[in-house]
Amino acid sequence: MNVMAIGISKRRSDSGQTLVEFALGALVFLLLVFGVMDFAYFFYVKLTLQNAVRQAGRYAITGQAMSGASRYNSILQMVENYSSGIALPSEISICSASGGCGSAGGPSEAITITVTHVHKFISPLIANFFKNGVYTITVSASFNSEPFPP
Repeated sequence: MNVMAIGISKRRSDSGQTLVEFALGALVFLLLVFGVMDFAYFFYVKLTLQNAVRQAGRYAITGQAMSGASRYNSILQMVENYSSGIALPSEISICSASGGCGSAGGPSEAITITVTHVHKFISPLIANFFKNGVYTITVSASFNSEPFPP
């Protein structure tokens, strides 16, 4: 056999091996990339909810209310607005010291805003570390209202 025929024969026998190695390497790489993206989105959701609760609390302590809405519904709407649609109304709890949960409280009163959101992970690599592939995010903030007129 000549040297050229040996080179061609060797290349043909290695072509499938390269494809298999690439497929295995790409699979591991993509799992890691999607895992990083999944965790990044998880932290984005958590930080967005923390900011929404903080901003709604800052609004709540002033005693303001949106036109045509109660103070409770105004605070609820502020949480929804600042959470960019992540927090659903059923996940938001607003409690005051004297009125309990479902009350926006009055002047010089403690108000607690809590959001409990169930976050579902997308990538199976990350989801396996959490029961049923979900994690419950709970963010809360308490504020004392200003002495506003009732």
